[in-house]
Formats: sequence, C-alpha cells, structure tokens
Amino acid sequence: MALIRPSADLRNNYNEISKLCHKTNEPIYITKNGTNDLVVLSDEAYENIVKLNNETEEERIDRLVSEHFDKQYESFEEFRNDIYMKIEEALKDVEEGKVIEMEQVIAEMEEKYHFDKKI
Repeated sequence: MALIRPSADLRNNYNEISKLCHKTNEPIYITKNGTNDLVVLSDEAYENIVKLNNETEEERIDRLVSEHFDKQYESFEEFRNDIYMKIEEALKDVEEGKVIEMEQVIAEMEEKYHFDKKI
C-alpha cells in the first residue's frame, strides 16, 4: 500500500517519516499542492534499488535461482536427494512404459501455448 504524505509533514514530522521509511522499507510519496512531488526512501531501501539496477543479467538469474532454492530446500543435500529420487522415479516410469513420445509433448505444448510450428 502506497504511503502518501503532504509536504508539510516532511517539514513538521521528519522523525516520524524517517521512522516509517525504516520500519516499512517502502517509499513514502510526498505531495505538494495535492500532486506527487518527491519520493522518500530509507538509505537501505535506496541502496537495494541501486544494487538491483546495477545487477548483470547473470547475477539477477543467480539471485532468483538462489531465492527459489532457499524457499524449497533447507540444504544442498536435501536438493541432491530430491533430484536422485526424481531420477529414480523417472527411470522406473520408463521401465514400466509410462512415457509419452516427444512429438506428442511438443504438439500438446504448441496447442496449449499457441506456438507456431516454425521450429
């Protein structure tokens, strides 16, 4: 939820606005005569924005993968065990004939996602 405060609050309630910026880590929009004039951020929030803007595509992908990994697994060992289990399940499915031909998979994906068959 956007925090909006009049410019008078910036003059009269600086400490309150500063505490709010640090507590929420969100921008506070300062209005002048009813229209947006400034955006106030804590230094930490600003530095995070700068860091994200200066991130290379490789760094961004690495960060997103790490964030996803950390949400899903407690450790690398848990991840490795999960991968091994999934490989074993897949090999068992192949042995039991529980497979789908690649052409069928591609056709279903093209239909579902409306891909052109230009590949």
